[in-house]
Amino acid sequence: MSKMISVIVPTLGNREAELKRLFKSFQEQTNKNFEVILVTQENHDCIDYLKTPELDLHHIKLNKKGLSYARNRALEQIKGSIVTFSDDDCWYPPDSMERVENAFTATCNDIIVFQIYDPISKKYYKEYKDSSNKKVFTRDIFRISSIEFFLKAESLKKAGVFFDEDFGLGTNYPSGEENVFIYDLFKSGLKIQYFPEVIVYHKKPETNSRLTEPQLKSKGPLFKRLFSTPIALILLFLFFLKKRRHINQPFNQLALAIREAFIYKKNGGKLH
Repeated sequence: MSKMISVIVPTLGNREAELKRLFKSFQEQTNKNFEVILVTQENHDCIDYLKTPELDLHHIKLNKKGLSYARNRALEQIKGSIVTFSDDDCWYPPDSMERVENAFTATCNDIIVFQIYDPISKKYYKEYKDSSNKKVFTRDIFRISSIEFFLKAESLKKAGVFFDEDFGLGTNYPSGEENVFIYDLFKSGLKIQYFPEVIVYHKKPETNSRLTEPQLKSKGPLFKRLFSTPIALILLFLFFLKKRRHINQPFNQLALAIREAFIYKKNGGKLH
């Protein structure tokens, strides 16, 4: 039986060229059994140049910003049996949806993690393993991006997992939401497998780009959200030691991240 895929696309609606490229890639899919849920948080009029009769498109208008908030609102309305999360500057190879459906049909996994590739620079988004892993370990969680994994909607519902709205763009902690989400799924016992196949395109970040203060500040609360405070502090030291060349005033930023770790109180993943 054909498995319908739900693609959730949150956007501020201000990237017209990127959104048109993304939606063009939707129109070119060989497997047409998918829906697109566009969640706009600012420029709702972008729907006017994205509407097309070829797509099963649903539009959610929100007046509150927040990436995790937008994704959670969309999750409440999906119709597909498989769901994924797209950024508005992603785009997809023509056979992506077809290969995703085939992968889920051939396995009994709850979640399948694929690869991201930048066809402009002709480089992979990050370093990937060559062979597929039947099991994803805890150490792999921090390397998984939300745009490269697909999961069964039924498994997600049974696990009762959603995005923690304390994390993600538009919040005080503008990163780490995908780490928290996939870790909560992992802890719930869902079966996760990695497939060494390119499933989505995205521009590769510059290797020498500097980490911003909000990103670094988020690391303290993130590690505390996932682990205990003592482990969070150890991970912070290791993270700053590894990334120190990409951080302005690393000791000051580390102190800020540690302070935020002590301030942050776990909300238990409650929705806002």
